[in-house]
Amino acid sequence: MHVELARALAPVLHDLETTGGPVPRVDDEDWTAQGQVASAMLWSPDDGGTGIWVHLGDSRALQVAHVADQVQEWAVEELWGSRPTNWPPCPHHPTTHPLTTEVRDDAAWWCCPKDGTAVAVVGTLR
Repeated sequence: MHVELARALAPVLHDLETTGGPVPRVDDEDWTAQGQVASAMLWSPDDGGTGIWVHLGDSRALQVAHVADQVQEWAVEELWGSRPTNWPPCPHHPTTHPLTTEVRDDAAWWCCPKDGTAVAVVGTLR
């Protein structure tokens, strides 16, 4: 896996693991075959796959936020029908919506989409 994609994915996988979210199998499969894009596949236990990617050369914060958005979409699909799908749940509104990502101060943050509160840097959820 390209180092930029691996660095962007690691904090998101950490957040999945520490919050009890579903954790995918990750395959180093460059499905985009584009020069300025690194890609890989996320696989669920039922062998459903989703591609993730980053633009090479973007800031690390932007890459982490972009990958977090893609992994979040995968996690919501995985949780559908078995558990609440608001991963990661907003601590201010835990039954209504998940956190979203924003880049602030050169870091990717999980933020409340309703009030804009920055909750945690991506990769630091507990």
